[in-house]
Amino acid sequence: MPRTVPQDRRVEGPTNHGEEICHIVTEEDPDTALCGKDVTGWPWNPPWPYCVVCLDLVQSRGG
Repeated sequence: MPRTVPQDRRVEGPTNHGEEICHIVTEEDPDTALCGKDVTGWPWNPPWPYCVVCLDLVQSRGG
């Protein structure tokens, strides 16, 4: 029976494809998305679909 080597678990950024969403942050707190998600260490301006909650919050702020 072949042994598999466990992969290191990512502790920063998306951990699976379902989390690959572009969140919107502010200059005051660039590590927290408008929706409240901790995005510390995530890529800046990734080519992923936008988080709909972040988009709604930007529109409600008039941004």
